[in-house]
Amino acid sequence: MKSLTIIGLVVAASVCRAQSTTLEQALMLARSNRPAIKASQLSIDRARLSANALSTYPGPTLGIGQSSRTGLGATDQDFFVSQPIDLFGRTSSSRTLGRTQLKLAEAEQRAVLLAVQSEVLKSYFEALSSTRLSEVSDELLKVATSLHQATKRRLEEGKIPEIQFTRATIELDRAKQAATLRKSQLRAALKRLAGAVGSDAELNSVDNAAALSAPEVDLGNRPDLLILSSQAEVAQSEARVASRLLMPDLELTGLRSPWRERDTNFGLRLQLSWRFDFGRGRSEQSASIKAVEAIQASLADARKRAESELAAIDIEIEAAESSVKAFESIRSSASELVSKTQTGFSSGFSTLLDVLEATRSLREIEQELVEAELSLNLAITKKYEIAGTLIEVAK
Repeated sequence: MKSLTIIGLVVAASVCRAQSTTLEQALMLARSNRPAIKASQLSIDRARLSANALSTYPGPTLGIGQSSRTGLGATDQDFFVSQPIDLFGRTSSSRTLGRTQLKLAEAEQRAVLLAVQSEVLKSYFEALSSTRLSEVSDELLKVATSLHQATKRRLEEGKIPEIQFTRATIELDRAKQAATLRKSQLRAALKRLAGAVGSDAELNSVDNAAALSAPEVDLGNRPDLLILSSQAEVAQSEARVASRLLMPDLELTGLRSPWRERDTNFGLRLQLSWRFDFGRGRSEQSASIKAVEAIQASLADARKRAESELAAIDIEIEAAESSVKAFESIRSSASELVSKTQTGFSSGFSTLLDVLEATRSLREIEQELVEAELSLNLAITKKYEIAGTLIEVAK
């Protein structure tokens, strides 16, 4: 835990100095800073200590006593040492129970790690989307400013009516307002990302080239399936423990003759004892068996739902990838059209309306492209969650 804290401090310091936060840095910060992850690790430590306690072999009992009168009390137990003998595997069954409880705690920690990862990925790509939208707004503001200056020059030359200059001014004001709004949205997205990674300091920016590839799928890594499987193993272990409790107790005792006797004698006694619980142990064992059957049914249902979710998210990812490719092609054509209309307007071959329409079309296409990229990244993030895959980060 100490080394993890030191790593978190080093990463935090490097992030503060850097111009942008990478996706790997964000995940590292979250794993070192988020209290939920620390709590899950403490739960594992508790389960490990509990497993050690359950694995302990029953220790001996030392007894020393004396009665005030000869006829009172257990005179043959004035001094004895008693050692239970685990002939029927109670310690072994308890040890197995401890291991399964530890396995359950590890599965629950994986669920926490996956939830934090999903939150960080979602916040990160929303911040990345806001960054790109802000950049698009800045570029459009430059275009609107250039158009406004060209319109003003042509108006002063008497080549266009004043109404066109008014429209260019309105377009410039709209571009300024859009840029201001996008910057505010970007600051809010970075603030949410800082909360997701558990950082008190504000993040300056995110890596504009960040990308996420689809994970390899192994449903056996899904935390909910791991938890259900571990719960089934815990219930099976509890059933074995309950069955062992039905067995008799075997105890070896070393005895000394009573203190009042002049001759001191030592001896051994082997004691086999049965406890009658009127069916309680068998009922507990049957209840644990029913719990196993119920959990296994839930596990089968969860796996089927996971398979259907995985098939659905693959369709969404394929559609999002096609959408991104289509908008990239359209953006290229729209950008070329804007460049041509601006050149034509400066030379007097195009009207202001042509430039405004081309610029507005480019704005819509670029925004739609950013939204399509966000949809793709969020779909891939969802696939990581469905597959139960954790992203490996440098330690």
